[in-house]
Amino acid sequence: MNVRPTAVVIAAGGLGTRVAGWSPFLPKELRPVQGRPGLVHVLEEAAALGADRAVVVHHPYYAPLIDWTRQVLAPGAQARYQQLAHQPVGQNPVTERMQVDFIAQHGRYADITSALNGAEHLHTGDVCLAFADNVDPSHTALSELMATASPRTPAVLAGPFNLQAASNHGVIICAGTGPERTMAGLVEKPDPVHAAQLAAEHGTDSLRLLQGRVRLTPELLHYLTAIARHTASEPKLSLALAAYARHHSVGIVTNTKTMIDLGTPDTVEMACCE
Repeated sequence: MNVRPTAVVIAAGGLGTRVAGWSPFLPKELRPVQGRPGLVHVLEEAAALGADRAVVVHHPYYAPLIDWTRQVLAPGAQARYQQLAHQPVGQNPVTERMQVDFIAQHGRYADITSALNGAEHLHTGDVCLAFADNVDPSHTALSELMATASPRTPAVLAGPFNLQAASNHGVIICAGTGPERTMAGLVEKPDPVHAAQLAAEHGTDSLRLLQGRVRLTPELLHYLTAIARHTASEPKLSLALAAYARHHSVGIVTNTKTMIDLGTPDTVEMACCE
């Protein structure tokens, strides 16, 4: 078992270009899922892990809304709202037990930059990374990742292969069998024809769909820092992980629970109505 309190970086540094109708007005991370902003679900997931600190790395464009978000999530904020609304004061949210910082992303407009900004802010070597536009309503994804991953080894959360969904994910090619899988390769968002070829070549049981949770070790952070400094065009984090996996073990933890992509409007609207 590898469950312990840890620090969590929540990457929310995008501009939501896939949902352009919303993005100029509202960060997609604040879109509601089952009656609450998606970001709140991610924070509750971090709290369920036992994390004592989390940092949300947001795009500078949304700074005025982040000021409001920081106030809403401050200790005692929910109780104050309930008093103002003449509602019964309930229990304090679990997120109030965790220190939550908000910082504006600086540097390149890229997910590796968000991860490095957050890790630098936390000043700790072993962190979990959660992408804020991937929401787990069960709040168990990070706990499952930390409980299953091998100690001192980077690991990613991944779902079973689905041909229809493959074009929106990184498709991981697995090495090993049973629950102990490692990353042998990765293809970022293949088109349907390429995804079908991957399934035919490797078999669907040897493929997984990357989900937005990563365990970052000091060695992996050092590798990502070198990439960010020495490449003209910073690659996606998924492709950097695949390159790292050529010489180091990157574990794969299979998650069968539904993750909601806030960049897909129909999915979010359906989730809100359930």
